[in-house]
Amino acid sequence: MAFTRIVKKNNLKMRILVVDDEEGIRSLLQKVLEGIYEVETASSSAEALAHLKKNKFDIAISDVSMPGGSGKDFLKECRREYPEMQVILVTGMPELSDAVDTVKEGAYYYLQKPIDLKFLLSLLKRAEGDLEKNIGAKDTGIIRNIASDYKIIRSLGSGVAGVVLLVERDGMQYAMKVLRWIGGRSDESQLLKLKRFKREAEILMKIQNEHVVRIYEHNLDKENENPYIIMEYVDGVSLAGYMEQGAVHGLQEKISIIRQIAEALDCVHNNGVLHRDIKPENIIITKDNMVKVTDFGVCHVSDSSLTMTDDLIGSPAYMAPESFDSVKTIDQRSDIFSLGAISYELLTGVRPFDGGSIFEIMDIIRSRRLVAPVKLNSEIPAWMQDIMSKMLNKKPQGRFNNAGEIVKAVDHYLSAGVEGKSAATLTQRILRSMLFIESVWK
Repeated sequence: MAFTRIVKKNNLKMRILVVDDEEGIRSLLQKVLEGIYEVETASSSAEALAHLKKNKFDIAISDVSMPGGSGKDFLKECRREYPEMQVILVTGMPELSDAVDTVKEGAYYYLQKPIDLKFLLSLLKRAEGDLEKNIGAKDTGIIRNIASDYKIIRSLGSGVAGVVLLVERDGMQYAMKVLRWIGGRSDESQLLKLKRFKREAEILMKIQNEHVVRIYEHNLDKENENPYIIMEYVDGVSLAGYMEQGAVHGLQEKISIIRQIAEALDCVHNNGVLHRDIKPENIIITKDNMVKVTDFGVCHVSDSSLTMTDDLIGSPAYMAPESFDSVKTIDQRSDIFSLGAISYELLTGVRPFDGGSIFEIMDIIRSRRLVAPVKLNSEIPAWMQDIMSKMLNKKPQGRFNNAGEIVKAVDHYLSAGVEGKSAATLTQRILRSMLFIESVWK
């Protein structure tokens, strides 16, 4: 793991790497930025990565569309190898969904061409201040202020919200999420951000369920420390990675995963928390096929006016129709819709709601019927298709009232399969009386 140079509060100039295949853009930015910053340029992502291996930079400004490797690929490499370096992406063809995805993947900002140079300079000034306050996993000046009784093993990832570190204490391993702290504790927006994370931590610390990643402690009350949360460390693969393995996994195993996610949601909802970002990347599957739901960064607590973010609430391809209208209208049934979308993809191998833009995805989710799952995978039992149909109803009142009902429906079928054909027939009748199914299929 490589680490970038962290800017200190002295006279050292911030170093910037400009990456663009157009010579005119490189020359313009170099001319504007030199004198204020130390600037180097590269004409491709490959050349930029070669620069990064030789020198340390604080910020990279990269075009999105370049031959021989896109700016998005460059961003992924930087997040993995240089987690403390800020990356600003620039594009001449802005797309809202791309902006959402890249920022969530760790881009500092997503700029549109032609570049507003005045805005760019103000953005770099802000980034310079952020870098002075953000942590680096090997920056001892910061580490001395984050839980000295934890031994830092390595970085697990880095993004806009913070850095996640693998840490150890008393022979046990944990995940430490260190929040990016921009500004002082007198900054009103930062205090609100801190209050939100504290609320999340306190609620989730009370949740005791084997399918929810646990939060053990936090230091969000301490004035002189970088804010952090200590969480359960789960060694596994995301559901997204699991699905990429395809035919390796059997149908019953996949149905078990759906049931476990529903059980986790039922527990979370019963504690007054909505997850609001249920998607494959936020579900971890262990080697023993145990499900762990994680990343409550945009969760909502029912008895609080606080929401974990004001920007994007959820991931468009897995969001319920009502989520695009107003956050005030959502409840636990929105998470159930997201589980329906995941179930469809897991059992058929096809993402149910996909499009070239967020607006196209919104239209598909709101109005279009889906291809029946059994048409894509004939092994899917009719009862499972019925359950997915109810989860994916366009109207919240047409869905299950709570995730516990999904668990009961699956359990009815599984127990009937053991008891025999007559029991299975009875179970089908019970299920259909429970579901009041309104088909969402073509």
